[in-house]
Amino acid sequence: MSTYGIDLGTTYSCIARLDQNGNPEVIRNNEDNSNTLASVVFFENENNVIVGQVAKDNIETDGDRVVQFVKRWIGKSDARTYTFDDKTYTPTEISALILTRLKDIVESQGDTIDNVVITVPAYFGLEERSATKQAGELAGLNVLNLINEPTAAALSYCARQFQEDRTILVYDLGGGTFDVSIIKMSMTPSDNGGDVQKITVLATGGERELGGKDWDDKLSDFILHACCDENGLSPEDLDAETRQDIRSKVEEAKRKLSQKEKAKVRIDVNGSRTEIVVTRNDFEKMTADLVGTTMNHVERTLQKVDGVEIDTVLLVGGSTYMPMIKNAVEARFPGKVQQHDPDQAVAKGAAIYASMLGLAVDNVSDEDSNVENISEDKRAELATKFAVEDQTPRSFGPGVVDTKGSKSKYILENFIKVGEKMPAIATRTYYPIEDNQERVRLRAFENRSMEDAIIPCVNEEGEPQATDPAHDVKLLGELIVNLPPNTPKTTKIQVTFKVDASGVHVEAINTATGDKFETFLRTASDIDIDKSAVHQLRISSD
Repeated sequence: MSTYGIDLGTTYSCIARLDQNGNPEVIRNNEDNSNTLASVVFFENENNVIVGQVAKDNIETDGDRVVQFVKRWIGKSDARTYTFDDKTYTPTEISALILTRLKDIVESQGDTIDNVVITVPAYFGLEERSATKQAGELAGLNVLNLINEPTAAALSYCARQFQEDRTILVYDLGGGTFDVSIIKMSMTPSDNGGDVQKITVLATGGERELGGKDWDDKLSDFILHACCDENGLSPEDLDAETRQDIRSKVEEAKRKLSQKEKAKVRIDVNGSRTEIVVTRNDFEKMTADLVGTTMNHVERTLQKVDGVEIDTVLLVGGSTYMPMIKNAVEARFPGKVQQHDPDQAVAKGAAIYASMLGLAVDNVSDEDSNVENISEDKRAELATKFAVEDQTPRSFGPGVVDTKGSKSKYILENFIKVGEKMPAIATRTYYPIEDNQERVRLRAFENRSMEDAIIPCVNEEGEPQATDPAHDVKLLGELIVNLPPNTPKTTKIQVTFKVDASGVHVEAINTATGDKFETFLRTASDIDIDKSAVHQLRISSD
């Protein structure tokens, strides 16, 4: 049984494993003759669904049956769905088709794939992470854990050229998402007397909907208007096929501009061939605001670790091949920028993380050709070489009633906050609202606030309630705590939240009886929200 690391990307995905020497290697996609798989799905008909470059090639002719950039929707409560041949697909199910294709690539080369670690953007919340894990499960994979993409890239870098203690900034610009993380790499003593290469995440930032696609959109719009100007037309005059032709040639033009000073794009407009010349200078001017946005995120992330000196900046993600990106980052961090395997580093780091968990070496069989010759010493080394300390992507806590003051109010208490070491655990004590209460409703929330308490998105009756949109409050689910008859309102209910990369574990204990109630929240849909009149917990015992 083999374990793999998967970078499930917005535009391209990648899968890696450890070779016989314990080094990460990417599995080549022989059909596409590439180390990556286009994250594009073409629903040709009800009996034939195609994933990869062939699917992408059909954008020009059958764009209405092609799905791409689905990662931008995964786990979102307002996510769109896709219907083909009377069957509707969610972003999670589309992602599962991409993961299934990666699995097929491995199996076509004679190996098996059962256990995987999948990467996610550092700022993904619980629902996005859960949806990613569910996609893997729908693809028939055992998803043992998730790892943040910048952390995986740092792990790959650490394994390749670890030096003395260093602080690195990971600038990760993919096809559809942008991450920036500041990571401390150090050597620490292990329990067996040796040394462990430790990776500690100090701060994270980024934007869910910022990536190479946005550069493509700008370039596509430029070419479209240039075509119209050349032919005396308005954009509304161009038919759907011409627009699709432009979109299909944008990515290649962008790649050329990463190597050359100009690129020619030929488009058929009303039967006439139009040639548009785009210079690198044109491209950089039209996308300067996007570059500036990424650097603003860098500065905001640096502010979270004020005074920390950056030793190395690691460029990750296929979009960092654009010279404008390296130039902007180099201008801010002169002499510190490195770029190694930008479109493969994340998958390689995920494969290493899998080995850290002991997955790639503890369950081998004679048929596992990629690991069967790993020595016992190498197995031990792989299991103990690294340690990773990542951060919570959101703040977490329960909705409770604050009875202090002249008027009670329903609040969200954050007792696990953004940026805490993960897994994070915290416990607080609450009380029933009144004597002889039969049960209480314990609601769990996530949000982006660093405040101790904020107004949640619902009140104690479960009705929608205004909150600061910047906090991005989400109701994850609830736990119903049953109380025995004659329970006094002074009874202590001990509430514990535990957060790791794959979800939130919520536990409530009636300290008077020892009764324990618990649930593992992955998405809000995991728990049926009880709309009946069930009292909340309160903060004070008074």
